[in-house]
Amino acid sequence: MYISRINNYSSPKVNFGRKLTKNEEQDYKNNGIKPAFDYLGIKEVAMILHGTSYPESRLSQNKEISNDIGVGTPYGKVAAQLIPFEILHGFNSNQLGPVGELNSRQKFSPYESSIGSKNYLFIDFNKLTENEYAHLLQTSDITGIVSPVEKTNKNYAYSDFFPEAFTNYNNLIKKAYSNFNKKLEQGDSRAIKMSKEFSEFMNNNPEIETYAMFNILKDLYGTDDYTKWKDIDKNLADNLKKDDYDAHFRKKQLRLKTDNKYEEYCFAQYILDKQIKENTAFRKEIGFKYISDMLVGFSPADEWAHQDLFLKDYRIGCPYGGPYGGIQKWNVPVLDPKKLFNKDGTLGSAGEYLKSKLEASLTDFDNVRIDHALGLVDPFIYAKGGYRQGNINDMPDIDPDKNYQKVLTKIILPTLEEHGIDKNSPVWEDLVTDTPTFNRIYYHENGLSGITPLEYKKGEDYRNTKNWFLVGSHDSDPAHKMIKKDWVRNNEAWHPMYLAGVLNASSDSSEYCNKIAHDDNERVKAKFAELFMMGDKIQISFADFFGIDKTYNEGGNDGNPNNWKLRLNNDYEDTYYKNLSSEHPTAINMPEILKMAVKGKAEMKIAPGQDPK
Repeated sequence: MYISRINNYSSPKVNFGRKLTKNEEQDYKNNGIKPAFDYLGIKEVAMILHGTSYPESRLSQNKEISNDIGVGTPYGKVAAQLIPFEILHGFNSNQLGPVGELNSRQKFSPYESSIGSKNYLFIDFNKLTENEYAHLLQTSDITGIVSPVEKTNKNYAYSDFFPEAFTNYNNLIKKAYSNFNKKLEQGDSRAIKMSKEFSEFMNNNPEIETYAMFNILKDLYGTDDYTKWKDIDKNLADNLKKDDYDAHFRKKQLRLKTDNKYEEYCFAQYILDKQIKENTAFRKEIGFKYISDMLVGFSPADEWAHQDLFLKDYRIGCPYGGPYGGIQKWNVPVLDPKKLFNKDGTLGSAGEYLKSKLEASLTDFDNVRIDHALGLVDPFIYAKGGYRQGNINDMPDIDPDKNYQKVLTKIILPTLEEHGIDKNSPVWEDLVTDTPTFNRIYYHENGLSGITPLEYKKGEDYRNTKNWFLVGSHDSDPAHKMIKKDWVRNNEAWHPMYLAGVLNASSDSSEYCNKIAHDDNERVKAKFAELFMMGDKIQISFADFFGIDKTYNEGGNDGNPNNWKLRLNNDYEDTYYKNLSSEHPTAINMPEILKMAVKGKAEMKIAPGQDPK
């Protein structure tokens, strides 16, 4: 039965030297992708593509130049053009990074972003030229500010955060807000409609004002380290909550001195929210999901706005992987465990804030990646300026009621359920230093799944789990770079005999074993075939899929100037198909990989006692 299925499954006859025609697309999906997914039991295929890594603006008609703010956006027109391309190749979702605002002009990691405000660099300013946005900008406004993007022969691009993207944003949002006010004065009906939406947005999101103040102060002092500010500004957010007269006067003073920066910030958050909701409606219509990312950390803006919720003298880190074999000091604030729950078991102020953090990651998104799950159960913490360190469960003076042990069952899982998300649907990042407390609560009591990174694990050891499977994450080299490293080549998870046995379980695999032992390209293909055989929830990095030989983030190397900057080029379709038609393709040919996986699964079923899923 299985051999007949293999014989009936064949890659569609497509010339990969160019984009597919509409007829070829139907053949590709219906005869190449769908039957393979059905047979393999594939449920989810997500591309790991953080927001800033979305493509540059598409080329203009002359195919030579386009204009691009400097970073990508997952919400604009370019994203709407990319998503159908992904669906064509079998993806039904994108794993975004955290979508919060980047507070630093030097660090561009989304894992240091805010949770209470969104990344305003994601605004698609081209949409502001349309009637829906009251024509707040003209095309000439954008082309007069944004530098042209030249066509290159590279199959990738790099974001230009600072000064390009931040400067472009500041200039364009200033012009758009000025035009907005002019149109209101003129009685423009679209502007009036937007004004009502803006007011409603601010009423529903009052904390945006706090983040606006933080941005003004950050620019005023030239640093986002609020501990270096004057006392009146260092404690401004807390004093405003107390309705302190001096604090309100200081806020009014700052607004008057900064030439509409406060209003422009709030307006930009409204525009971004409007575009997110438009994108959400578009995705629902075509059946494509966005997976957001609930980062373990909090930004300086988050901590400044809620200083009373955090421990004053401790930070979250990792007990290994730091300098000289020591700890990693992430400088991530620690929520005060004594404020997670009230004595009656209801959520305390810190618990409410943690819930709102997850809510922010779910609103207008379809699923979530839970970053560093250990941090929700038994975080490793260290004293600022001291020597004390360890997991919080071993520090009864800090967490006497063991409140962190209740976070999963009383905050995280109920919130997921409220959003209709099964507890094993999220991408639980459980790649952490185990502790007995974590293992008991996470695995044994709640039966939660995790991630299986085939970068260093054998898929067959995890094939009966509910894990998400991937070869490499956003912190990994693309597979064609991985395989060049000795620790990868010599890892049993990449061993030719193992991979040949997985893909040729019922036949003599010696010839194939020899082939992949001496051809790195073929061994990478085998690894991705293993990925589709062993998991039903799969993630693939955009660098791997498009055959890009650059690394998005070199984990553990904060000194890499290109970290977090890799993105798709504006000609990603053409360069993808050209890559597949080259002599040594590095992009993923989905029908080819799927055919290998279908054959491997069928042969496993033939072999006694074997079943890959």
